[in-house]
Formats: sequence, structure tokens, C-alpha cells
Amino acid sequence: MSNIDSIDMPSIANLSRLEHVIGVAHLAGEVGFRGGMEPYDFLALRAAALLHDWAITSFGHLVEEALQYVGTRFDHEERLREIMTSAEPAEVGGVDMQILVGRETGLRGWANKVVGRQRSEQLLSDIMESIRGRGPWGRVIAGDIDLDNVDNVFRMAYHLGLEVDRGVPIRIARAIVGITPERGELVFKAEAESDIGAWRTARRDVYEHLMLAERDFIGKVMMLSAAVGAYEAGEFTQTDWSFVDHQFITLLLGSGVREVKETAERWIAGELWDCTPLRWMEGERPDYPALRAFSHAVGSELGRTCFAYAIKDKRERRLAITFDDGSRRAYGADAHQWLLGIGSPRKEPFSSTQVEKAFNLASQTFGSRVLAPARRAGSQETQACLF
Repeated sequence: MSNIDSIDMPSIANLSRLEHVIGVAHLAGEVGFRGGMEPYDFLALRAAALLHDWAITSFGHLVEEALQYVGTRFDHEERLREIMTSAEPAEVGGVDMQILVGRETGLRGWANKVVGRQRSEQLLSDIMESIRGRGPWGRVIAGDIDLDNVDNVFRMAYHLGLEVDRGVPIRIARAIVGITPERGELVFKAEAESDIGAWRTARRDVYEHLMLAERDFIGKVMMLSAAVGAYEAGEFTQTDWSFVDHQFITLLLGSGVREVKETAERWIAGELWDCTPLRWMEGERPDYPALRAFSHAVGSELGRTCFAYAIKDKRERRLAITFDDGSRRAYGADAHQWLLGIGSPRKEPFSSTQVEKAFNLASQTFGSRVLAPARRAGSQETQACLF
């Protein structure tokens, strides 16, 4: 779930998406309006909750991001839609494709069994719509406050050892008592406001830990760089998106490109690249191809190979929530900043002069002001990412 085997937070290193999707499916079975749902709709909702991460790449979103660095615009939910509708000719077999280490998904057979052949394609379509946040129940799975993120946040918080009320996810699910017909938004019991506040606090704390974990940040930089190098060498293609983690790391370790192979070996051994301090930047995070171009530019400026990575600030978001007493209340604000760090395989820390040059170039390239060093609340100023 952390997209990489965490070094800074080993308690989440092996936390799997299987555990997560089972949790989301359980929460979907507890929604407050479930008593008014038709059996078919309830089945489609819980199936969508269970399958929502089905087409995730190896190492979570990390390989998906690598494919976006090279301009493919790969999106795992769009790929799932293509598979389930047989719309992608490169994915042989459509919903029956051999995605699970050479095994078919079995989805069509399952759908035929539970609703019959005449309705099975409609069921698969309705599941896909819900996964994408569409249809009558989609906002339960993918919306401003959805069960996917509620489970993700509290599951991460628990494994990180943060003090949270583990009953909040179930209470939030049960507090979803309807959908607004005009906006398709979730309606919550008014009494759920404090639990929603607890979720917002837990979300902020979890993302603070995830985003500002420096060794994990540079580990992601290394994996992204290796994946991009393998792609550009023709050793890795979009059709390999379905590799499981061990298949992908084996591919990198067997690469014919020395830099790719060495980077993967160093990551496995915990011999991390050097990294600039992490800095907050003003505005919207640039897209991945722009970061790729910047990586080349900053490498040329500093005279060393560089790879830049950026993360949108996820600790806060603007919410407008409708309650069953007729009120609609706003919370939070959209973050207008992003986190930037630059890694290099050279075994030499970035000098203060190099750091200044790198962030000055970032400011000029992206039209984005450097705001402040990235630090956790109560911590000392962020230092270079040294192992």
C-alpha cells in the first residue's frame, strides 16, 4: 500500500492491497442505506469495493507513475475499464485475460453464476462504473470522502502505531444514509461530523508520515529511475503493467542496462542514492514528462545524473458534506503546494551550492516559488536523504 517496501516505516513495508480491498468491501457492506438497496445493487457495490485496485501496477502506483514519466498516460482504472470491456486490443482476452501470474481472472464465470448470462455483462459494467466513481453508488467508492480512503487512512494509521479510534471507519460507513439526487453526493447522519473530523485528522497525520519519509522518498526515486531506464531500453512495456512485484524487480535486476541493474541492486541492499533536502513548492505539481525533462536539465546544470520526483500535498482537501438534517457544510482547503526532491546515483552528497542551483532552476522551470523546507511537525529541518 505504501508503493514501496518502506525503510523509514517498516511496520507498513508489507501491508498489502489485498488486506485493504477486503476492508473496503466490508465497509461497503455496512453502508447506512443498504437496507433500501436491491440485492443486485448491493452485490455490484461490494464487488466494486473488492475489485477497485484490481488493475494496480506492481509496486502500487509507482510503476504507473514511471509509465507516465515516459509519456504513456497509463491509468490503472482506465486499463481496468479496457479489460472489462475488451476495448484494448493489446490485452488479449478482455475480462478473461491471464492477469494473475498466467491465470484468468474468472470474473465472467463468477458474474454468469451470480446473475445469469443475460445480466453478467451489465453487472461487470456497473462494477466498473462504481470503481470510477460513477453510477448511482460510485461516490461510495471514489468521491470526496469515500470508503476507499477511509479504510486506507485508518489501516495505515493503525500499522504506523498512530493513536486513532479504530471504530471510526465502521461508524462513517453506517452514517452514509443516502445519495443526493441533484449532485450524486453522499448524505451523512448529522451525528457523524465528529467522526468525519477524526478521519480528516488521521488523514493529515498519515500523509505527513508518508510524504516526508525521506528514505522512502529516495527509494521511490530509485525505482522510478530504474523503471524509466528499462522502458527506454525496450525491456519493459505497457503490456507488463500486470507484473507482480517480484516479477518486476527480477526484470530490473536482470536488465542489460548497467545503470538500471545497479540501481535495483542498490535499492535491494539499502544503499540509497543521495538526495537533496525536500522542499515545498508553490502551486500545482507539474506533470511527469515535465519532471523528466527537468531531471535532464538539472543534471546538466549540476554535472551529475539526476532524477526529480514530486508529490502533490495530500494532507488536506476541500470538502463539502451534506447531512441528513438538511445542512451542507464546508471543511478544509485545497493544498496549493507540492513536494520536490532530486536524487542522484553519484555517491556524493549534494553541496549547499548544488541544492540552491537545483531549486532555483526548479523555480524558473515550473514558475513555482520555493516555499520552505519539508519537515514533520515538531521535527528538525529536513536533512539530505542519506542512509
